[in-house]
Amino acid sequence: MPALHDLLQRFRPAGAPGAAAAVPSEPRPVEDELEPVFSRLEEAEQERRRTLAVAHDLALTLTRSAREQAAGLVEQARTAAPGERASAAAQALRAVEDEVRAMRVAAEDEAGRIREVAATRLDGLAARALGFVAGFLDETRASP
Repeated sequence: MPALHDLLQRFRPAGAPGAAAAVPSEPRPVEDELEPVFSRLEEAEQERRRTLAVAHDLALTLTRSAREQAAGLVEQARTAAPGERASAAAQALRAVEDEVRAMRVAAEDEAGRIREVAATRLDGLAARALGFVAGFLDETRASP
């Protein structure tokens, strides 16, 4: 590829002062001037193809690896699922048993409170009932 200085030397002012214009001092075939450019473009194209091939191979490798990893995770999940289900069921059963125990304790406490209230009221109710029966008997004896 020609040096910048050589390239600029090929152009010289032409015509009268006014708008800038330049023409090559020695006409050369366009192919000669463009051949270095096309040569570099060909190298760039080959590098692009190599890079694309490497990227494609890497993408295939990564995809294959990801599929294998995903299959392993799925298999692990399938293997662990029965144990996890059993663990969740046991945990739910413990929660229900705890709730039943709490309800039983609350019911026993309520039953004890009712027994206490009934015991304090029973004597008064029994006395009222006996008084009522005694009054009824007295009325029936008094009326012939």
